[in-house]
Amino acid sequence: MYGRVLSRLQKIIRTPQYTLVGISMDRLIYVSTEEGIVSVWSSNLNGGDRRKITKERIMNTARPNRENNLVVYSVDVSRGRELQKIFFGDNLGEKEPDILEMEPVRILGLLQHDKGVVYTGSSDIDIALYIGEPGGKAEKLYSSDKIFFSTDSWHKVVVGHGLLEGNPRSSEIFIYDLDTGQFEVYTPKRGSVNGPPKIYNSTLLFTSNYQGKTNLYTYDIDKDLLEPAKFLYDDYLKHDIKDYVNYGWTETGKIWFIGKTRGRGIVFYDGQEVKHPRGTPTYLEEHRGVLYLTLSSFKSPPSIYRITPDRQEASPIISSILDDEIKEAFGETIFLKYKSFDELEIPCFIIESKSPKPGPTILYVHGGPWSEVADSWNISIASLVANGFHVVAPNFRGSTGYGEEFRLLDIGDPGGGDLKDIVYARKYAFEEGIADKVAIMGYSYGGFMTFLATVKEPELWSCGVAGAGITDWSEVYELGDAVFKMFVEVLFDGKRELWKDRSAIHYVEKLKSPLCILHPQNDTRTPLRPVLKYALKLSELGKTFEMHIAPDMGHILTRMDDAMKILYPALIFLSKHMNMNDSD
Repeated sequence: MYGRVLSRLQKIIRTPQYTLVGISMDRLIYVSTEEGIVSVWSSNLNGGDRRKITKERIMNTARPNRENNLVVYSVDVSRGRELQKIFFGDNLGEKEPDILEMEPVRILGLLQHDKGVVYTGSSDIDIALYIGEPGGKAEKLYSSDKIFFSTDSWHKVVVGHGLLEGNPRSSEIFIYDLDTGQFEVYTPKRGSVNGPPKIYNSTLLFTSNYQGKTNLYTYDIDKDLLEPAKFLYDDYLKHDIKDYVNYGWTETGKIWFIGKTRGRGIVFYDGQEVKHPRGTPTYLEEHRGVLYLTLSSFKSPPSIYRITPDRQEASPIISSILDDEIKEAFGETIFLKYKSFDELEIPCFIIESKSPKPGPTILYVHGGPWSEVADSWNISIASLVANGFHVVAPNFRGSTGYGEEFRLLDIGDPGGGDLKDIVYARKYAFEEGIADKVAIMGYSYGGFMTFLATVKEPELWSCGVAGAGITDWSEVYELGDAVFKMFVEVLFDGKRELWKDRSAIHYVEKLKSPLCILHPQNDTRTPLRPVLKYALKLSELGKTFEMHIAPDMGHILTRMDDAMKILYPALIFLSKHMNMNDSD
């Protein structure tokens, strides 16, 4: 069994991923994992002449300026604690990078600005906007006690968004003038949710729900003019778009966007639907009339596609090919909605393996919570399916991709209604003949939900796998930096009285099913210390559990070996406790 699991997992982890970042002087800049680490590469516009730009594992990459050869990226200098410094390389990887003189911070938004950088960084005391140039020193421009992210810049203007009014159910746009130092907060309507703005000349493009349903709008800063985004074509009106994966301006001032419907994305260029393979596109660039796109699905890792000027044909130019054994392990993939305890319809993916039904099933809980399981590449899900498990992946209340009203349902109630949604997903799996036994598994917020579900609903699970989870919200808050303290306050809507009820540490004696705990040693989002205390209590109470601490690893996977440290023990544990045999 161990050899089979290891072999299949290695095939998945070693499959490279390619994600487009932008275009720099007729070269594609992209992120790749082909050498086992997350690094920045470049190629010509046909995907040839590939050059590695970075030597280190990178954390963030700024969209390049297509008029110069600068490539801006950040590197974790704290062994996984996400304290980063910024480097300036070139698009051929031919020169030694310059390093910005700066205090290491957690970077929340990294932008190339002219021949330098603008970024948002979080320290222990505040979140601030900074500017810097190669060979220079970072300058703090503005600081706040609110969460905000820089998302775009145009000459002397930097824009972004955040919870700038302190309301956890709204987000506002900021406009920062580099000449005057003025930080202006803008919202179409107080209390509305406004997505990350992109700027072209003096006009912002952003999503907003200020008129109810989330739509795209433009705002001309100079004219103080807000309008619905305008398009030449109306193909997008034929689709029930629930959310927006991404959007932006082309080099000629046209608008592109990726609309989300039924867990998948559709690309639109000036309102015209762009043909591409089924899955979830995440980013697009136009250059001289040609479109370049990142696309993946459950069965295909991220690849970069070139789309013809007539928008009717997409072909991969930097392609990731999954091993046939892994592809053949997938059965049917189904998108559906089931009703939860309060009749709310919960979107869900069922990703079947070729194993018989009903059979061993994993209820997979995504992180975030403001994230989702879409029809896109997911190493964890692929690893489970390849090893014979069916996967039920609910997008519980609070998930993105289904409108702001749905996403906001989680605020003030984490581990409440969303946990019930997960319980009802399990119920659905049995009723529909998918599962004969169910384990629960998740990472980050999914790890928190696994810890909580196994003590709040202890009778339901054959076993549980909790990765990088939270067992004690009070201690996590105490250990967090500025942004994560704010995150906890926002998630709970200031209801600190809920922290105890939603912390598994206070119900540890109720655990009945075997539990596998997986945790990075240097995680600063979900610190290790509270989880060690939880494990100690499990030991004192004689509970069945195992614990694996991944050395020198942070919350974010920047090395493919990190995925092995998390997934291999998880798969062995699940195979054992779900009674999988060597023939599965």
